[in-house]
Amino acid sequence: MGQLRGVGSAWRRLWTRTTLQRRVSVMGISFLAIVLVLTVVLIASRPWSTSSPATQRPERTGSQLTEQIDEFGRAVVQAQSTHQLYVTASTVERLQREQRARAAAMERYEQVRRPLVTAVGRPGLDEEVRQRLTRVLDDAAYWRSVTDRQADFKADLDQVGLSDSILDDPSAQAFLAVYLDLGPLNERLREIDDRTRGALVDQRDRFRYVQLVVAGIALLLVPAVLHLVRRWVLRPLGSLSEQLLRVGGGDLQTPVSLPGPPELAAVAASAETMRRRILDELADAVSAREALKQGQPLVAEVRDQLTAHDLPVVPGWSSAAALRPAEGLLAGDWYDVLPLADGRFAVVVADVSGHGARAGIVAIQLKRLLEAALNLAPEPDLALAMAARVFADEAERFASCVVVVVDPDSGTVSYANAGHPAPVVLRAGEEDGSVRVVGELEATGPLLSWLHLDVPGSWHTATTSLAPGSVLVVYTDGLTEARPTGSTDELGIEGVLQALGGLPELTPQALVDEALDVARRFSGGRARDDVTLVALSRGTATVPSAPVAADGAQDPGA
Repeated sequence: MGQLRGVGSAWRRLWTRTTLQRRVSVMGISFLAIVLVLTVVLIASRPWSTSSPATQRPERTGSQLTEQIDEFGRAVVQAQSTHQLYVTASTVERLQREQRARAAAMERYEQVRRPLVTAVGRPGLDEEVRQRLTRVLDDAAYWRSVTDRQADFKADLDQVGLSDSILDDPSAQAFLAVYLDLGPLNERLREIDDRTRGALVDQRDRFRYVQLVVAGIALLLVPAVLHLVRRWVLRPLGSLSEQLLRVGGGDLQTPVSLPGPPELAAVAASAETMRRRILDELADAVSAREALKQGQPLVAEVRDQLTAHDLPVVPGWSSAAALRPAEGLLAGDWYDVLPLADGRFAVVVADVSGHGARAGIVAIQLKRLLEAALNLAPEPDLALAMAARVFADEAERFASCVVVVVDPDSGTVSYANAGHPAPVVLRAGEEDGSVRVVGELEATGPLLSWLHLDVPGSWHTATTSLAPGSVLVVYTDGLTEARPTGSTDELGIEGVLQALGGLPELTPQALVDEALDVARRFSGGRARDDVTLVALSRGTATVPSAPVAADGAQDPGA
């Protein structure tokens, strides 16, 4: 059952990625193939009587032969009667008249006999008809020879020969034989004609049935095509129009998405980028207003000091990061990615308690100490122990911090976690596209504060590895603790993973954009805590993959 669901899910993803142009091409080719098949069926099912003259031959042949046989019978009867009148004529005048009549009748007999002689040799003629027709013609030939001999005696005035030739009336007997042979022949021909007509009637009925079926299929094709056009084009466009109308009406928290043909999905993706851009511009405007209350000169200086270094460009790795302050332009959160002297690089994310200018100043001090410690001795636990000295004079403040040192060649990760939300290692499922947690970088020591300044070994370093295709995500609690106004329900890591499951590809930049957007939507458009997010992915590519930071990623005040 699970395999069937997996196959169905894979098929749906493949169909969703099929372009609209390819869908229309497949539909057009299928429609054309159906039309061609229906046309062939119609042509093949046409009855003889509605086809060309060549296909009408079976019906016409039977009817024509029957007419010729009837005409032949009448000609034989007429020839026999005129012959009898001729041989019995007594006067010269009557003899001449009857002789002319007999000659005309015999000529007519020959005219109707010749087509029958030809018909005997015609291919495809019923064998019984051929035999009976041959017998009729043989008997007719004998009859003609008898009557011609009598006519010769009559013309030569040989009364003795004539009398001998008409003894027992052989011409009448030969005529009777011909006439009797014509009856069974006509019956056989009528039987064939009736059978042929019945077959033609059946064929016409089948043709009408095929016509009805073809018409029904054609009528079904029209609504089918209209349904596909509605499903592939009109319905997605209608959904996209509704979403854009909501955005235009002020609903900026609902994402714009459109599962469907890639062409329309690209339009929806552009609209979603526009929506997020509008939200970022609104957030900047609100932050700028709050910055006026914090004191602009101090804000600008602290913001510059907390600006992160450029994300490193490492072959086979990609990264993205973003920071979104809860108030104004300053945040107690900060992040940085530092290249180290031995070829490794360190990812540092910290969250200083409080907001505003004072929290920003403490964050600057913490950042400078961590940078110096990592440059002197790139060990995460030692760096945290040195950075904790910041809180010697800050008894009311504390900070969570995580330091991750990554070896890009081997994928080895060394880290120390001072009470910070555990960074997670994510991986996308190959079958259903869901995103799952395959590892966590749990805390290896307490929060940074004055309570642990003189406690040896308060923090220790742990080691793990990042497999190809995995994504390391370091974040602050402002992401998972996002909640709507008046509610205690938090987004949690499960809510973030559910949102990430809808991404077509789990890249660091897409992950950062989607995670920040779902946190903003879940909290109703305005975060209640600073949100910092760094995503680092180890790919399988052998060429450098330049990371791209999120909007304002390298400027914590953006």
